[in-house]
Amino acid sequence: MIRVDGKDYDVIVTDVSLDTEFIYKYAERTKDYSMKYELGAVYFNQSFTFGLGRSNSDFSELWDLLSSKGVDNGTGHNVEIWTPIGKMTFLMYPNSISLKLVREKADNTWWTGMQVKFIAVKPARSW
Repeated sequence: MIRVDGKDYDVIVTDVSLDTEFIYKYAERTKDYSMKYELGAVYFNQSFTFGLGRSNSDFSELWDLLSSKGVDNGTGHNVEIWTPIGKMTFLMYPNSISLKLVREKADNTWWTGMQVKFIAVKPARSW
């Protein structure tokens, strides 16, 4: 289960990865080759892999939502998920989305293994 833009989607979350990105105001080597730097911000980027839940329609709706305009007139979405470090809610945009076809029957297709990489729009911490 995942909540995106205030709506719950009944999809199985099979994998969650949290990628911490550090952005520095500056970083440079001194004459003695040591590093002089100042940290500016930390971003929590996330990657998810989804499988089908009870309904193929939630999976399809989530795909449609993530592959279209978001809440910020770009592709940004408010994503809420529980992780080992607690509930995380961030404005994020999908950087990439991929799917795997499970089966096709008549006019219907079933997909699984949706992999989404989200990039945080705002820093989790900044100085």
